[in-house]
Amino acid sequence: MCMEVDTLSHETENGSGTNTGGISAASTGNRIEALPELEKLTDEILKDAELANFGNDTIHTDEPQKSPKKSGGRIKRAVVTLMLLALSAGIIFAAVKVINMMNIFNSINYVSPTHRASDTDLFVDRSYVQQHVSHSDETKNILLIGSDVDAEGLSRSDSMIILSLDHTHQKIKLTSLMRDMYVTIPSRGRHKLNAAYFYGGADLLTDTIYANLGLDIDKYVCVDYSMFAEIVDYIGGVQIHIMEAELEQFNKYVSGRKNRIEYEGTYNMNGQQALAYCRIRKAVGTDTARTARQRKVLDKIIEKCRHMQFYQLEELTAKIAPGVTTNFTQGEMMSMLAEGFVSMDYQTSQMRIPVDGTWQGKYINKIWYMTFDLNHNAQYLNDFIYGDDEISESLSNQLEKSDEAVRQEYLKK
Repeated sequence: MCMEVDTLSHETENGSGTNTGGISAASTGNRIEALPELEKLTDEILKDAELANFGNDTIHTDEPQKSPKKSGGRIKRAVVTLMLLALSAGIIFAAVKVINMMNIFNSINYVSPTHRASDTDLFVDRSYVQQHVSHSDETKNILLIGSDVDAEGLSRSDSMIILSLDHTHQKIKLTSLMRDMYVTIPSRGRHKLNAAYFYGGADLLTDTIYANLGLDIDKYVCVDYSMFAEIVDYIGGVQIHIMEAELEQFNKYVSGRKNRIEYEGTYNMNGQQALAYCRIRKAVGTDTARTARQRKVLDKIIEKCRHMQFYQLEELTAKIAPGVTTNFTQGEMMSMLAEGFVSMDYQTSQMRIPVDGTWQGKYINKIWYMTFDLNHNAQYLNDFIYGDDEISESLSNQLEKSDEAVRQEYLKK
C-alpha cells in the first residue's frame, strides 16, 4: 500500500502521471453533486467526437452496424468512470499529502499559550498607538526568534524579526527589533530587549514588545540557528555580496576552512556561510547593519521559496521541524501553510526599530544600551504594519536610504 502511494505521489509531482495534483479532497456528497457537471462535460466530448466524424459511416464492413445510441451510451459511461477514477485518485493523493504534513508537524515542539500579550499593561502612551492597538484580522504578526546558545550554555534571542502578513495590501513586512534596546520588561524592570527571552522565554518577550511598542504579536516561531543553516543548504544557498570590511568578522564566525572567503564579492553562500554573515557585528554599521544582513538573508530565503514545488516545501519543513518551538497549534500550523501559499506573490518591505535618528547609545551601569524615543517608535512600527501603502513604503525607503548612507560612508574610508 505504501509503495503504491509513493508512486502516485512521484508521478504527479513530476508531471508524468495522472493530472490530479490540483484536485482537493471532497466529501462523498460533493462528488455526487459534481455528477451533472461530468454528464455535461461528457456530452460535449461526444458532440466533438461526432463533429470529427467519430465512427466514420463511409467505412463499410459485413458486420452488422451497432446502434449509435447504445455505442454512445457505453462511451459516455466509460468517460464518466474515468473521470470519477481521476477524481478519486486526486482525493486519495490530497489525503496522503495532508497525512504526511500532519506527521511532519508532529515533530515540532508545541508550547501551549498561557495568555495573550495584549493583557499586559502598556508602558507606551496609548494615544500614539490607539488607532492600531485593536487587532486587525487582515494582518498577522508572527515573531521569528533566532536563538543561540552562548559559551555558558545560556539561550538568548540573537535575532528578533516580526514577519507581518498584510492581506489588505498584499505585503510581507519584515521588522527587525534591535536586541540592545533599553526597554521595561514586565515584572523585571529595565533591561535590554533580548533579556526578556532569557528571563521568561518567548512569552515574556512578546509581552515586552506589546508593553513597549503597542504591537500585538499573534504567534511566535523560535528556530535554533543550526536549523537556519539547514534551510539555506536545502534551497541551494543564497546570493550575497560581502564587503571587504566584513571579511575578518565573517571568517571569525564561519566554521570550516573551506567556508572561508578571502575577497570581497558576490557569492552563493551555503548554510554555514549565511549564518556567519548574519552574525557579523563589528563592521560597516555595527549592530544596525547586522539586522540588515539578517533581513537580507531572510528575504533571499523567502524569494527562493516562492518558486519551490509543494513537495520541496514539504521536505524543507520536515528538515527544520525538530528545531522549531512555537505557540501555534498543529491545526494552526496547517492553516498557516495554506496561508503561506496565498502570500507567495506578495511584495516584501522592511523596517527596523528603533528608527534612525530616534535613538542614541548610552552606558548605564557600565553596560551599553540603545536608549530611544519610545512613543514615536511605537507609532512608526504600527504605522508601518497597519498603515496604508504610502506610509509603509515611506518608512521602508527611509530605512533603505539610511543603510545605503552607512555603506557609502564606509566606502569613503
